[in-house]
This record gives sequence, C-alpha cells and structure tokens, in this order.
Amino acid sequence: MENFSAESDDKALDRLLEKVYRDGGHDFRGYKRGTVTRRLQRRLYTAGAKTYQEYMRFLDSHPEEYQRLTDDLTIKVSGFFRSRHTFQQVARLVLPELVANKRNQEQRHLSLWSTACARGEEPYSIAILLADFLGNRLPEFEIIVYASDINWQALAEAGEGIYSPKEVKSLPPHILKSYFTANGDGYVVKSNIRQMVNFSYFDLVSTKPPPFANLDCVFCCNVLIYLQRQLQEKVLGLAYDSLATPGYLVLGEVETPTDGLRPKLECLDAKARIYKKA
Repeated sequence: MENFSAESDDKALDRLLEKVYRDGGHDFRGYKRGTVTRRLQRRLYTAGAKTYQEYMRFLDSHPEEYQRLTDDLTIKVSGFFRSRHTFQQVARLVLPELVANKRNQEQRHLSLWSTACARGEEPYSIAILLADFLGNRLPEFEIIVYASDINWQALAEAGEGIYSPKEVKSLPPHILKSYFTANGDGYVVKSNIRQMVNFSYFDLVSTKPPPFANLDCVFCCNVLIYLQRQLQEKVLGLAYDSLATPGYLVLGEVETPTDGLRPKLECLDAKARIYKKA
C-alpha cells in the first residue's frame, strides 16, 4: 500500500508540474523532487489543499497562485561574496588575465553574467570585485554585469540595492565604506556600482536562448544542485555557449561540470571550480 501511495503521489506531482508549465509558464519538471516537494508543502497548506489534485483545482480558480508558487520554488538564499574562496580566486586567476587580454587587444568592454541573481548580492559582489581590482583604472572600461532570475519580487528588490545591517555585516569594513551608503536602518549600494548591473528576467530552464552572448565570464553558482542531471547539462551548455573564447565559467565550490562539458574546459581552480573556455 505504501508503494502504491508513493507511486500515486509521484504521478500526481508529474501532472501538477506539467500543469504549472502549461498554464503558469514556469518549468520545474527538471528540478530535484526533494526540493520541489518540500517547498510545495507550504503552498498546499496555504491553499488549504491536502493533495496535489486539490491544489490543481485551487490553481484553476486562483491563477494568481502560479506566481506565489514560483516565488516559493525559486531559491532566494544568497549573500555578498557568498563563497569567499571563489571570489578570491576570481580576483587572483581570472581578472588579471582578462583585463590584460582586453588591454592588449585595445578593448574596453567587460561583460559578465550572474545566472541566478536572487536579490542581487552576487552581481553586486561581482561589480564590487571588479571596481576594487581595477581601482583608478575603472573609468577605462565599460562594464556590464547581467543579472537574471525568474523571481520578479527578488529582481525588484535587487534593483533597489537596499540591504539590512544583518545582510552586510560580513563585509570587510573598507568594502562597506567604499561601496555602500547608510540609508536609514540599512545600507544602499552606491550608484556607480548599481549602474554596472543590469537586472532582467530570464528562466535558465526555458527553451529560449539567453539574450547575452560573447560574455567574458559567467557565474553559475548554487544553481545546479537543485536540478536533475539532464537539466544540469542543459543549463551548463547554455552558459558555455554564452561565453566568448576565451571566457571564464565560475561554478563555485558546490557545483561540478557535467561529463560532456568537462573536456571543453581548462580547470583553473579545482576547489572554486573556475574554468576557462579556450
């Protein structure tokens, strides 16, 4: 009986995710089931539904629930310089080579992509890292950090660039002083850093190609761990295809490239999982 119940739940979950994709426009079918089922429980409880079938009927009569479901299923946990080692190695291994190549080719444009930016901490960290590395040379370059996500509320908050004292407490004092301004009970990212970041909506698991190409560096950190293997391959292939040659792929300490992609990359740091498309 337990096996039958589990099998029935799996089939009902398949139908629910298919409905969300068809009617809500968001594809969570390739997400890891443990992540999806845990986060779905909150929505079922809020809707007063005891089964996936009841929740599907609730969606039919409350179409606004699709966005609430999407907000709950997307990962909004982030932080400034979330992996210190990764950012340190980007500054040590990637930026000197990248900037030197640009100067040698008499190019001034630097483009990077934060693929799942949540509330903006990662792309602002990237912009701050660049500003801190370039110092007085910053005006020599045209820098754009593309930052995308599928959570509209998170994107709106990211664009404002306002963070609580708790959210910035781990930042070194010189970073907080140089790149943030006290704003009431919190801190706001200074305008010169905010102007470097371009926030936009993009679903990594959609069939649409990204609106970014020939990028110098792509950050795809803390994303793949929530996806099933087939979807991981799709997302990493998309990130790889978005890179210029040479270009740099930063996966961070918890992600790994798929077997199909690994031969195409040169590993610059095995722990931070920083790779070069050469």
